Amino acid sequence: MHQPTLPSRSSTLFLESVLQSSARTRQWAKCLSSLGGLISLVLVSNIALAMVHDIAAVEQSPAAHQIHTDTKQIRVGGRTYKDAIFRDGLGREAVFRGWNVSGSTKLAESGFKPFRTLEDARSGLSDLRAKSGANVVRLLVAWEAIHPEPDRIDTAYLDDIAQQIEAATERGMHVLIDYHQDLYSRHLFNANSWHTGNGAPKWIISGGNYPAEYCGIVCVSWAQHNMTDEAVRRGFRNFWNNAPVNTSAGWRKVQDSYLWQITEGMRYLRSRLPAQVYDKVLGLDPLNEPVDGGMEGLSAREWDNRKLWPFYERVRQAMDAAGWADKLVFAEPLVFWNSTVGIFAPATGGRYLQSPAGGRFVFTPHFYDGGRQGTDLRAVNNGAYLTHFEEIREESRHWQSPTFVSEFGMILGQSGRKDTNRTIKAIYQGLEVTTNGHSKDRFIDVYAPALSSTQWQWDRYYGQHHEAMNSNPAKIKTTADAWNDEDYSVVRYVADKPVYNIDQANIERIYPRRAQGDIVQFHFNALAKDADSKVLDWAMLKLDDKEWLRGHEFALLVWQGRKSDAPTEVFLPARFDAMRTIAITDKAIRN
Repeated sequence: MHQPTLPSRSSTLFLESVLQSSARTRQWAKCLSSLGGLISLVLVSNIALAMVHDIAAVEQSPAAHQIHTDTKQIRVGGRTYKDAIFRDGLGREAVFRGWNVSGSTKLAESGFKPFRTLEDARSGLSDLRAKSGANVVRLLVAWEAIHPEPDRIDTAYLDDIAQQIEAATERGMHVLIDYHQDLYSRHLFNANSWHTGNGAPKWIISGGNYPAEYCGIVCVSWAQHNMTDEAVRRGFRNFWNNAPVNTSAGWRKVQDSYLWQITEGMRYLRSRLPAQVYDKVLGLDPLNEPVDGGMEGLSAREWDNRKLWPFYERVRQAMDAAGWADKLVFAEPLVFWNSTVGIFAPATGGRYLQSPAGGRFVFTPHFYDGGRQGTDLRAVNNGAYLTHFEEIREESRHWQSPTFVSEFGMILGQSGRKDTNRTIKAIYQGLEVTTNGHSKDRFIDVYAPALSSTQWQWDRYYGQHHEAMNSNPAKIKTTADAWNDEDYSVVRYVADKPVYNIDQANIERIYPRRAQGDIVQFHFNALAKDADSKVLDWAMLKLDDKEWLRGHEFALLVWQGRKSDAPTEVFLPARFDAMRTIAITDKAIRN
């Protein structure tokens, strides 16, 4: 089992759901007091475990919601670590946890919006916030909806998006706006195709020169089009090469047109969003899952520096011109950069950028276990993804930018090597801990940057769709996510109420929203159950050579220093009974 260790001279927060014995709490106090050092703690959750601050006053402060990047230095064990992080205007380190809303943006039936109506947005986001405690959503938008014709922006669509952004912020969440694409464009696919895409508008495709789309004699999944379908691959090459297209308004260039609509679209949203709403917009993810479409003789390093990174620099310039200079570019690497599928190894890896991206950019990878969804027969066990997430942390250090893992998840209802709940628990473990120096003794490292993330996905309409695939009325998709047979939504709605599709413990998770100082370590041992109803108890605490909390849900938060007088905020799910939850620090034990 991975065993959290406690560094001294740091602030420590402990939450546990079942510890009740007064004798045992005295033992805990003795253990924690033995840590020594100057330690301070404030706990804020959805129950009143602390009354040190007026939390409402903090929430009403605009600075509490204004996010910027910063660098923290953590010294433990004689070594100094330097990592880029998010920080709010009150000086607190910020961690974001939430959901993608949603794949419905890929569908014509929704008008390419996350929610079909404002009422659905309000109710769906209220449920999401109340159940999971999310403090962020990655809100998907569609290029073809924003830019339906050359030189025209659909402001009515952006008005709807602005209302949905406002609905999220009114419910206490930040928003990351994501320009979503998969397989470049649905307009590359014919009415009887096996699959479909989303992204580029029809006029971009009509103005180019494309062969009939064809995945191959065998097409194991929709993602294979990225590697074997010349129509899709040519679309991406045209984008990176800024190819000319012939339109009703004359010749245009693909990437120039894309950046024009980003500039105009963000300018319009800036004028449309009230200041208190705009404050809670983190920034823009300008291109979901970039695909090269063919390296055209370049190495992966050359492609990053000659194709991908110049695009992100142009996005930065476009956002600055649109009045978004204070917002971040959430830049994604090449989609296969750390794939678990060996055939993509030549295009994977990282640390290719010749110059660090810096603090105006965020390193924004995705993580899916493509290997186990394919031919990898190994079970997902304790520590399965720690190496992958350490690679993510190292790439972030190379960029000198904070990390935001904007997509991860697993197909629903899986068992064995694809077990849905094992996979999701193991991914959250990777977001929180490392064992870089402890691969044999299975203790976790004293220091691990807690990574922000949004899981794929929370679909308000799961299993209730009516999508004419590729505009074909003979191919109506109603089940699951209704897009290329994807089945990822963690909820479905029954009688207008959300019902979980995965284990509750993998949705309702403790996490730190804000920390007064620099986070050294955070870990939550959520006792999710796998497909065989086995409890996944992958952690315990070891203090004074004794094992503690084996078989219990617990969270441990450690931070150094004090950067703010505002409180540390830790979300505690409603499923934790206030009368059976104890917070233990060196200062006090609270129930």
